[in-house]
Amino acid sequence: MKLKPWLMAGLLGTAMLSQAQAAELIQNGGFEVQGVDSYDISGWQVAEQGFFGSVLSQSGNVSEVTGNATAGAYQGSYYGLLDNYGLAGNVLYQSFTTAAVSQATLSFQMFVNNQNATTEIDAAGLDYSVDATDHPNQHVRVDLLKAGSDPFSTDSADILQTLYVGGANGGLAVNHYINYQFDLSSSLAAGGSYVLRFATVANQSALQLGVDNVSLQAVSSVPEADTNALMLAGLGIIAAVMRRRYS
Repeated sequence: MKLKPWLMAGLLGTAMLSQAQAAELIQNGGFEVQGVDSYDISGWQVAEQGFFGSVLSQSGNVSEVTGNATAGAYQGSYYGLLDNYGLAGNVLYQSFTTAAVSQATLSFQMFVNNQNATTEIDAAGLDYSVDATDHPNQHVRVDLLKAGSDPFSTDSADILQTLYVGGANGGLAVNHYINYQFDLSSSLAAGGSYVLRFATVANQSALQLGVDNVSLQAVSSVPEADTNALMLAGLGIIAAVMRRRYS
């Protein structure tokens, strides 16, 4: 069946409207921008508390901070590393802003090495300074926070979505990367400013979190300007054809 010109134009406009493009909301998610080991990571912010711990982007499979072995980079040469020798809390985070979205998907690769025999999650959250005997606190977490939240906050009023809370994602020594993917569509639906956080706390022994290929792809719920223009052009063709047909 041959489609009428006006029907073809309408279908074209609808198709173009549906082809929304996903935007990348995270900067330097592969940690490759600077091309050197760095404690000042382009696109990211760092918060550190306590002793014997730090956050950096680095190459190789031995931590510059504690000398512990790691999995190295998942892809490319560099990866983000939060390395606690003990009695420390560290955060790697990035603020971002988005318009209202219809779909948002976060993905990253992460390894967690825990030199302590067990994972300890205390009510103190990311506070390393609680008594290590009565309140062992040795874990990592990944969260989506409200903009302006303290980077160490674990208050439910600040956390929009918790993505990971736990310890080693493997054995106690050198663990490989695991792929993680999360749907953030509901959390980002209204648009606004947000914070993506990777955090560690340790008051027992050494602990490392490595992350690479962080990506947040979001599809806007508002059609792009060029899509709107194409749709209007299609509607204009429909109107012109119909006028000619019935005149």
